[in-house]
Amino acid sequence: MTVYVEIDIAELDVLTNKISESMEYGLALNKEQGQQALDAISTLINLHQQLQNQDITLHKLRKQLGIEKSSEKRSDVLGKNNQGNTGTGQPRSRKKKSNQSTPSKKKSVKQQPPVTIHHPIAGLQAGERCPECTLGKLYHYEPARLLRITGHSPYTREQHLFERLRCNACGVFFTADLPESVNADGSGDQMYGYSARSLMALNKYFAGSPFYRQQSLQDLLGVSISASTIADQCNYLASDLQAVFDIMKAAAGNAIHYHLDDTTHRILDQQPTMKKRHGSDKPTLRSGIYTSGVIATLPSGQEITLFQTNIGHAGELMDELLEKRSPDQPPPILMSDALSNNNPHVPCEMIRSLCNSHGRRQFVDVIQHFPQEVDYVLEQYGHIWTHEKQTKKDSLSPKERLEYHQQHSLPIMAKIREWGSQLIQSGKVEKNSGLGKAIGYFERHYNGLTRFCTHEGAKLDNNQMEATLKLVVRGRKNSLFFKTQTGANVADVITSMIATAASAGVHVFDYFNAIQRNQEAVKANPENWLPWNFTSAQ
Repeated sequence: MTVYVEIDIAELDVLTNKISESMEYGLALNKEQGQQALDAISTLINLHQQLQNQDITLHKLRKQLGIEKSSEKRSDVLGKNNQGNTGTGQPRSRKKKSNQSTPSKKKSVKQQPPVTIHHPIAGLQAGERCPECTLGKLYHYEPARLLRITGHSPYTREQHLFERLRCNACGVFFTADLPESVNADGSGDQMYGYSARSLMALNKYFAGSPFYRQQSLQDLLGVSISASTIADQCNYLASDLQAVFDIMKAAAGNAIHYHLDDTTHRILDQQPTMKKRHGSDKPTLRSGIYTSGVIATLPSGQEITLFQTNIGHAGELMDELLEKRSPDQPPPILMSDALSNNNPHVPCEMIRSLCNSHGRRQFVDVIQHFPQEVDYVLEQYGHIWTHEKQTKKDSLSPKERLEYHQQHSLPIMAKIREWGSQLIQSGKVEKNSGLGKAIGYFERHYNGLTRFCTHEGAKLDNNQMEATLKLVVRGRKNSLFFKTQTGANVADVITSMIATAASAGVHVFDYFNAIQRNQEAVKANPENWLPWNFTSAQ
């Protein structure tokens, strides 16, 4: 895994002076300064290796060092001097931006109504004489309103005292029962309620707040809860969610469309293990840990999001899902980038669709050396995404969308392909140059990149999966690693349930509470508790 560390120039100057003084006077660096030195050396080694292998472009290097914007928008990657030119030598036409936005596909969660509190007027009632004029009578009128948002600790201690009576003859005790509202949040011997567990999990696996940070916050708010306790409560929640997670995983095997991608992760206690490499029958020692993500679209239109963190790639997760696929199902569409690790190896017919955002990125990475040529490609790709937005705006059916792209987008893709082929054949662009490699990538994967123009339901890009993986990336940036494989499994279950419920427009907090409250019914019939089957009355 390549590591780059952003170090401020001023910090480097201070560190350089400190090292010089240490060498001159025989002093030692403190722990923080030593770490800064190691980070700088590690970054230098990685840069040297990539430059030596010619495995990086200047634009990508500047992005990784934080000098260049990570945005790939055309307005960001192109310089001002190139805004009016294209790779064909023709001035680019300026189109007026439309103010109409494309409706979002994401389902919105129903907002909770405010708690209504009535405040009567002291000393006055309807029907009484007016105290001002003493002539008229008072009657009810539309109340005045004040909407107040209040803040408090997310967790509240409640001390429940049960009245008890004892017979002075036989010594039998009689104890008051807990109210139903209290029992609904956990059994009588349970210290942390279902609602507390749900909130702890959402803070950790959605908001990305590590256990120790939640502990520190609770210390400040005066309701101390240890990090280990929060971890335990999340484990209890994951256990109750497991049955629904398993049924979701089984259902995902019969999806009609898959988004697929993965991102690196760390498990401290996970040692390298002998495992067959993807697509090979020979076991090898493997150590690379990834979180693989899949968004499976069912024939009913519902989406299931699954995460899996282990020594393995996204293609291996797809193998697990497709092994349980019914043989009578039609070939699914699999959307991903062109990495071989994303290719399943089970004997299952499928339609491979490749991400055009990745195809476009090959050109963006060489923008510094070929500004006019890349500007031309970005302009053409811009038209294609405009067409995709139009299909969503017009709410076209899959068949109508396919016909629309065949008429408007496929000629543009063919135009880019022909343009690149002419540059290579004419010798204007070297095959092994940055632009030549980008053109070669587009040519090699042309069929996969144009799948949205040849098959109903094929997507234009894999951006939905990229955005969903931010849930995992957010947690990794804050918590850095998992301690054990068990902790990673807990995270996979809860994060998958959060993402799937959110895409279904479910109130995730209420959903998690209901599953815990009805855990026996969930284990008996987990299919009834899939997110899109959930109602607040459950």
